Amino acid sequence: MIGASTPQRDEPGTTGVVILAAGAGSRLGHRPKCLLELDGIALIHRQIQAIRTLGLTEIIVVLGHHGHLINAALLNQPVTTVHQLQGQHHQSDSVRLGVSRLSHEVKNVLICPSDLPLLNAKDYRAVLDVFRGRDPSIHFVGPEVSGIPGHPVIFDSQVIDQIITGDQTFGSGAWRTANHANTLRWQTANKHFIRDIDSEDDRAQFELETQRKLQWAADVS
Repeated sequence: MIGASTPQRDEPGTTGVVILAAGAGSRLGHRPKCLLELDGIALIHRQIQAIRTLGLTEIIVVLGHHGHLINAALLNQPVTTVHQLQGQHHQSDSVRLGVSRLSHEVKNVLICPSDLPLLNAKDYRAVLDVFRGRDPSIHFVGPEVSGIPGHPVIFDSQVIDQIITGDQTFGSGAWRTANHANTLRWQTANKHFIRDIDSEDDRAQFELETQRKLQWAADVS
């Protein structure tokens, strides 16, 4: 289907980005996952650098738990931060908040959690290329690796409207399945899209497999 379709062109500035960084990090000693450092660079800084390499400049970072620490780390970054005020919130709440703060010029939105250490500009580019080459009936594209939904995901204005009007299930695997007719679950073997860090065991396994250190900054540890 992708190969036979006409690529969907978007003008500069019409794709916005929402980075999700509101989690509590409860399985990581209640520390902000996005401030883990890979090769001395915080994960959230690595993502911002990769995203800007692609020419995407409107970036919203949604904060919640640990907002003061993460906000301090972002002071010199070219992003806008918004704060999730609810003590207990779901990922869909953070997505809705971030999407609602993008400018009206934005027609497509790229969403990514902030705990995927291996994501790089090439990975983001691959998702963008699939989205831009999609069939016109497709409104949402997300990578899937061996049946596991991954990130980042990207969607158009139809899904934006659905989120803003209060779809509580957006962002889950169940949502992707329920909306399968207009959703492209892009099959890929690239584990960068699913390799997240949710626990100390994940961190230890990551270091063992990659032989790269994933450590806390001094002011976080």
